[in-house]
Amino acid sequence: MTSMLPGLLLRYTLVFIAAQLAIYLLVLALDAFGWGDSMSSAGNVAVLMAAGSSAGSYVTQRRKARPGWGLSLKLSALLAVVAVLLGSLILLAIVWVNGITSAELQLLAAQMGMMPLTATLVLAGVSLALSFPITLAGFRIGASATAKQIAKQAEVTGI
Repeated sequence: MTSMLPGLLLRYTLVFIAAQLAIYLLVLALDAFGWGDSMSSAGNVAVLMAAGSSAGSYVTQRRKARPGWGLSLKLSALLAVVAVLLGSLILLAIVWVNGITSAELQLLAAQMGMMPLTATLVLAGVSLALSFPITLAGFRIGASATAKQIAKQAEVTGI
């Protein structure tokens, strides 16, 4: 399993970033009509589902069988951590590009009644708690679809 981990992480990361960029562009376009805010959360769910589905498909292709629940839970937990790290890097890039200062971030944390470190930990914890089940669902959907495709192909070719 460790031999497939680098490829899995690379594929997950590439799909995550590509989907995130696509959703960002869609939200920008819809923002012109006033719909951007409501699409942002749904877009994040779509990003996690797409990346998780791609990961599940990759694991099933490599193993030639759908992974069990134990492996699915372990890999989805790892991928949820990767998603939180990637999301944090994207958020830092947005902060940097928009020129948001440290004082503004401290003010935002104070408005929530938290210290900046506490706000960061709460954001990471909530992100992790929300991304795990969505990633797991996407992983299982991708794995199941690929397993069905492999079974159908084997039935047709007789292999």
